[in-house]
Amino acid sequence: MPQWMSQRLRPYQASIFDTIGQLARAKKCVNLGQGFPDFDAPETAKEAACRAIRDGHNQYAPLGGVPKLTQVLHEKRLEETGLDYDPHAEISVFCGATEAMYAAITAICEPGDEFVVFAPVYDTYIPCVELCGGRAVPVPLEPPGWRFDPERLRAAFSQKTKAIIVNTPHNPTGAVFDREELACIRDLCVEFDAVALTDEVYEHLVFDDAEHLSLAAFEGMRERTVTISSTAKTFSATGWKIGYAFSPPEAAQAMRRLHQFIAFAIATPFQHAMAEAFSQRAVLLPELNRLLARKRDRLCRGLAEIGFKVDPPRGTFFALADFSPFSDQKDMDYAVELLQSDVSVATIPISGFYPPGLEPATNYIRFCFAKQDRALDEGLAQLRLLGRP
Repeated sequence: MPQWMSQRLRPYQASIFDTIGQLARAKKCVNLGQGFPDFDAPETAKEAACRAIRDGHNQYAPLGGVPKLTQVLHEKRLEETGLDYDPHAEISVFCGATEAMYAAITAICEPGDEFVVFAPVYDTYIPCVELCGGRAVPVPLEPPGWRFDPERLRAAFSQKTKAIIVNTPHNPTGAVFDREELACIRDLCVEFDAVALTDEVYEHLVFDDAEHLSLAAFEGMRERTVTISSTAKTFSATGWKIGYAFSPPEAAQAMRRLHQFIAFAIATPFQHAMAEAFSQRAVLLPELNRLLARKRDRLCRGLAEIGFKVDPPRGTFFALADFSPFSDQKDMDYAVELLQSDVSVATIPISGFYPPGLEPATNYIRFCFAKQDRALDEGLAQLRLLGRP
């Protein structure tokens, strides 16, 4: 019989999101685990997509993206950071941020190259590095504040370091790297002549006094940074998969060379729709931010009242809850118990974000608050069955 899975793929199991998702669907529980909104994209974006379809924008888009979208992204980037990216040669559209990160890693990775990552780490980064023959070097973010030790970060860099992958605002912790932390990363990139690949998909979802800063805007970083973001989280349209990257032209050329063999072109009408949404960002983005800030407070307040230890996240739409007042179980066991018991609420155990060999924090579960209020309230009502610790 044929072997349908190569040796290089066999070490990788189904993601924690798929595992919990299947259990949640089978139980038909309240799903506060998986990271997608259960409310819709703005009417402006939906109407623009329908209009683009009716107007005949239904054939292949250019390899780099629809000019209408890359132009508005150019304007957005210039307005927010002062960085002037050529919309034709330095801005590229991909099938979500995931493909953009895969393309960026694959474009630069040679066998034996090392990529520094922060753990807990989003689950696609390390497999992408390893499948290209590279090696991930994890640096832990320490709870409860989820900050990194600058000396430990320095120790992770070497002459083999090709790049550092920086995710801020950070999934799953909700941490937002501050100016001092990003300056530390900048200094190491310059010293070791390393590239920075930044995942900034939650750039507009920051709360309270937090400020999202883009590493590419730091001195000496524009020409050594690929900045990746997405419209999925920005406009609550995860199913449209419109991601993009700002990069030096040489990096864009390399990423597009790979992109042409994976997807080649990304959904044309949705690119037109996101161009329209971004053109109205001054209205749409503050509105979404206020909505999610209220939902964050609603969930975190409820979890704290139940007895979880919760620090409201400064960014993303995820909140980590320390369940140690209720149980000394490992997080995976506790998450499965919550899901399969009468509580019947799905969450994501944080250990799923740690690579082998690095001791995970195992007393945290991740909640997604990008849900309708009735789902948040139903989940909190079910969690109250736990009683006070």
